[in-house]
Order: sequence, then C-alpha cells, then structure tokens
Amino acid sequence: MVTYARAVEHIRDAGPADAERLAEIHAISWKAAYRGLLGDAFLDELTPTSRLDWWISRLSRVPPRWAVLVVVDEVAVAGFVTIGHCDDDDRRVPAAGELFAMYLDPVCWGRGFGRTLLLAAEARLRADAYDDVSLWVLAENVRARRFYELGGWRADGSRRRMLIGSDAVTAVRYIRDLRQRPATSVDC
Repeated sequence: MVTYARAVEHIRDAGPADAERLAEIHAISWKAAYRGLLGDAFLDELTPTSRLDWWISRLSRVPPRWAVLVVVDEVAVAGFVTIGHCDDDDRRVPAAGELFAMYLDPVCWGRGFGRTLLLAAEARLRADAYDDVSLWVLAENVRARRFYELGGWRADGSRRRMLIGSDAVTAVRYIRDLRQRPATSVDC
C-alpha cells in the first residue's frame, strides 16, 4: 500500500517507467468509482495485470498534441489524466480537445490532487492550441459530474450509449471553454 504526503509535489508527463503504477491506479480507481454503476463481475476482473499491456503500449507512443500527465506527491504517482484531440464526429476540428480519462488512487480523493491534475490538463491543452475541451462521463456518476461542474465544465446535452463489460450505460458530454479563466476555488 502506498501512503501519500499531504502536498502535491508536481505534475509531469508520464513515461514507460510509470506503466505499472498507472495500471494499478486504473484498476483500483475503476473498482472504487464504478461499484454500483457497473457489474461486480466486470469490476472484480479488473487487475493491474489486465491493464499493464495497454499502458505499456500507450506510453511507448503518445501522438503529437496528446499527453498522459501524472500528479506526483513526495512518495508516488497519485493519479493520471490522458488528453488529446477530440474524435467525436461533431467536434473534429483542430481546436477541439478531449479529456479521455482521469483517475486517482482512491486514497487521494478529496485531497486536491484531482483539481491540480485537471488544471494541469487544461493548461496543457491551452498550450497545444485547443480552444475548448470535452469529456464523457457516466450519467449516473454523480461524484465525477459534480467535480467537473465545480471546475467550470458544463453538460452540452449530448448523450451516448456505450457497452462497458456487459453493462449498457449512458454517458453525457461535458465541455469546457479553455479561453475562459479556470476556476480556482474548488474543494475537490
């Protein structure tokens, strides 16, 4: 078990050496965040080992204007975010970015790591010349939706049905105008 210091030390780009830790965070955060939203059998099968090959592949070839950022405290990587160019049919323009995934080790929830990571992702997208950014979140994931709304993100009315494991779920799209000043007084 990893113990975390209170303060966030820094944000950095992930590298191949982070694959094992990111696979671990990916698995444990899904189990904590999606229990009750997705089937137990599917979540119980998620392990760091089942995610490791995906992370090794992803970190060995990050495309231009894409990034995998990690938040690191004094001890270990506490979470990650993946960002890049939006691939939604109605948003395929050069200035449209997307936040594909953001997950923290559940022991870090509510301690400011997520907020720091989200602000860093938005800053990177701005630096990469994106004017706005979208993300998809499960409609029933109230905790995540509140987090993004407190950060200035707004649902745009778009919905999509998706199959995760054997569960058909609905996701809603959120948009953030990156030309607006970021929210800074959010306790997440």
